[in-house]
Amino acid sequence: MPTATPPHTAAERFADILWYLAQAVVTRSAFGLSQVLIALIVTRIRDAKQAFARLAARIDAGTYAPRRRSSTPPRPPAVQKPRPPPNPLARKFGWLPPLVPGAVVFGGQLETLLRDPGMAAILAAAPVSLRRPIRSLCWMLRVRPPDILARPAKPRPPREKKPRPRREKLPPPYPPTPPEAPAWMQNWPRSATRWTPTRNRGSPRKA
Repeated sequence: MPTATPPHTAAERFADILWYLAQAVVTRSAFGLSQVLIALIVTRIRDAKQAFARLAARIDAGTYAPRRRSSTPPRPPAVQKPRPPPNPLARKFGWLPPLVPGAVVFGGQLETLLRDPGMAAILAAAPVSLRRPIRSLCWMLRVRPPDILARPAKPRPPREKKPRPRREKLPPPYPPTPPEAPAWMQNWPRSATRWTPTRNRGSPRKA
């Protein structure tokens, strides 16, 4: 009896999705997509495929070890170099389906695969190393990346405490009573605010 073929692993399914996606991009050359743009898209897909395959093989073999942060002091800032020209690929979220309509199918397959337990185990084993290739594909195909691949939040710089200006003491509402004043003025109670004469509401107005 013929033996049944074993089911594809998550890594093999991922490789198949990207292979067929690259083929769909290549066939768009007959519909006006330039060869330069096709080469750039296929290169990005191939790089993501190879990076994932290397990491998945090391995780499966038990030889993967996450990178450790170096304790060496930070290097001095390098001399600023001129910026490279902008990437000709679009920066919009989900930029590939408008160029390759068949990519919508592979976007749905990738979204389903990312929820697979086998794929989730691979991402959990190397979330930092797989963040860039997987997020690049998700951005390309308009797929929300898993939360485990979210970028770490940037620490906010400490807020500088601005010194509050000192409030100058206001002079007393009344001048001090001179010592030569009579006794009844010395003992006269003074309020904290000045007294302002007001017109009696009941007094008749002048004609």
